[in-house]
Amino acid sequence: MPDPITLTCDCGKVQLAIIARPAPPQGNRVICHCNSCRAFARVLGRDDILGPADGTDIIQFRCDRLSITQGKEHIAALRLSPNGLARWYTACCNTPLGNTGPGPRYPFFGAITHGIANPDALGPVKARVNVPKERPLPEGLPPTSGSTFGVFLSIGRIMFGGWLKGAHKRHPLFPGGAPLVEPRVISLEEKAKAYA
Repeated sequence: MPDPITLTCDCGKVQLAIIARPAPPQGNRVICHCNSCRAFARVLGRDDILGPADGTDIIQFRCDRLSITQGKEHIAALRLSPNGLARWYTACCNTPLGNTGPGPRYPFFGAITHGIANPDALGPVKARVNVPKERPLPEGLPPTSGSTFGVFLSIGRIMFGGWLKGAHKRHPLFPGGAPLVEPRVISLEEKAKAYA
């Protein structure tokens, strides 16, 4: 078995491990340009993790491939709206870790690749997704290897496979079905600034 893929926060107090496949791709890798992913980075004061055209590089995989190996006590979460995705980060240094569904019944984790030492080993980016009409992509961005349709098919496979295998029952961010920490819903003032 290959060594796990390590995701580490900027100060080194939190470390997650992802069970690696024998060869790439290690999951469904996308660059998401949605306003919500951009807002998550902004709420944390971490615009630096955003790539060209405010894209967030994310690798999506089944949640039971994830484990917390260090610094569980420093993990925090927020929501951009009361019923929105749980967006996980570290309270020690505001490093965004990734996102999950609102609760444990969604058997996936979307890891933000910022904390992965060698994101190229994850495999190619399949597509750029959720591009807002008001912020079209600039010309000259690196090409992607797939399509938006292929990305959503992959998400469906991750979710369906996870349900079949009961992966949601082994979600490290929802142990026993409850969130590791209760996500904080951001204030209306924070939201206005983040989406500006």
